[in-house]
Formats: sequence, structure tokens, C-alpha cells
Amino acid sequence: MKITVFGGSKGCSCAMVKQGLVSFPDFQFTLMVRNPGTVQFTEEEKQAIKWVKGDARSKEDVKSAIDGADYVVTSVGSTVNMKTRAMADPGLCRDSMQTLLEVIQELPEQVRPKRLITVSTTGVDGMSEVPYLFRPLYKYLLHAPHEDKREMEKLVRENIVVPDWIIVRPTLLTDGAKTEKYRSGEKLCGYTISREDVGHFVLHQCLGSPQWIKKIPVVSY
Repeated sequence: MKITVFGGSKGCSCAMVKQGLVSFPDFQFTLMVRNPGTVQFTEEEKQAIKWVKGDARSKEDVKSAIDGADYVVTSVGSTVNMKTRAMADPGLCRDSMQTLLEVIQELPEQVRPKRLITVSTTGVDGMSEVPYLFRPLYKYLLHAPHEDKREMEKLVRENIVVPDWIIVRPTLLTDGAKTEKYRSGEKLCGYTISREDVGHFVLHQCLGSPQWIKKIPVVSY
């Protein structure tokens, strides 16, 4: 299986790739990154991955990255200034998804990726998935990135070029260890989840299983 990953230099997708290199040695990972020098992989891991240097908003770069891909995983996101509540890269999720879908649409149908998996967040379409304690944080400090994620999700749900899509909504992300002991389900409410366990969920339940196709699972402890 050939898997192209966007946003995999760190975070959830990075964890997914690292675990995949160990658990599924037959998987072939291609990572597109802006700056290969900042990736959080060992030298041995780097040698097992195909690298494409590029920008997720560039159609030419994206086309090069998804060449021959069976599945695409994207966890692209922008950092947020907690004082100003402004995104460092406004509209990044929306724009990169729009670019990806446009590139896929221009490919012959027989060589298009078969599945699209994107990592989003809880709280983008209401607060039913967010505990009361966290709602002020989500509403005021994370409003801008959630708007961006909401527009990205809309593009994924309405796309017609990769009908087998999965939108993963982790709860508040932590740098904790992989436990493999988490809950998953639609409309689930929870507090936190480690990036390592989100990577585990994507690897085993999204890449390795059809159970969440055209669904929006929440992942949380």
C-alpha cells in the first residue's frame, strides 16, 4: 500500500508513520514537508520514507507527492498565537484541502487515491463533543483554527473525487505516550488524547479497516 502524508513532519501523522514503519513494513510512505530538516524522525526512519519537499498549497508539489498513492492522510494545521488568537497561517487547512482535491480531480479516475483520511478536531460543528470545562477554550482561543477546520471538513464531505473519506476528530491533543486504550465513536464527548494514540487509531482503524468510511469518528480517552 502506498500512502502519501501531508503534515507528517510532527504530531499525529508523524506518530502514525513511525508506528506504521514498525507494524506494516510493506506500507510505503511518502511525506511532503516544507522543511525536511525539521522532521522528527531518526536517520533510519528517514531512509525508509520517500520525501517530497513542497507546499500543500502548490498544485505542482501536491501532484508530485500523490503520484501513485493508494491512500492520502492529511493532518495539516497552523499554530495559533494564544495572545492574539490569530493563526500563523490563516486558511491553511481549507486551502490545502482545496488544492489536494483539485489535483486529484485532474488525475485519470483509475489512478486517483482510493481513500482520503484527514485529522480535524472536536468542536467544529457545535460543542456536543466538548466537555463543559473545555468549552471556553474552544470557543474563544481556538475559534479561528476551528473555522478553518470546519471549511476543510465541508470540502471533504462534499467532494466527489475520493468518495471513501474519513474525518478523524481527536479531542484536546497531548504529548503523552501511546496506550492503545482509547475510545472511538461518532458524537463522542471526551477530554484529551495523545498524538501517539491518534496515530495508532489512524493506522489501524482508518488505513487498515473500512469501518469508518464516510464517517466522522471522535477519538478520546
